[in-house]
Amino acid sequence: MEGVISEKAETFEKCSGFASPAQGYEEEGIDLNRLLIRNPPATYFFRLDSSDMTAFGLIQGALLIVDRSKVPTPNEYVIIRHEGQFYCRLMTEHKGKAVFTNGKEQIIPAPGETEVIGAVTASIIPYDISY
Repeated sequence: MEGVISEKAETFEKCSGFASPAQGYEEEGIDLNRLLIRNPPATYFFRLDSSDMTAFGLIQGALLIVDRSKVPTPNEYVIIRHEGQFYCRLMTEHKGKAVFTNGKEQIIPAPGETEVIGAVTASIIPYDISY
């Protein structure tokens, strides 16, 4: 056929400039359960309702994530039951015995007087605690 120009139809993707260097490296969304909870059946949440732990940066209203299956070691935050009340304290050791402190006062329990409920594994401190 004379005078007819035949062209092969090609498809082109629209490209404007260079591809993003991050293309192909997209991250998944942040899953707080996966990041903060290691043992879901043994995990509890406590809301800190006092200002006792501000010396350690835990403010009133902080949400504490507590793992009952984790064996606490010295210099970890723990939730204890002492004289029928729950407390968040830093567990330290003195002469081979556990001592619990909030930075101002110490609880040196007699045997059987204090129960360690679990180790605090994370804290979430909200900016607005009015809700």
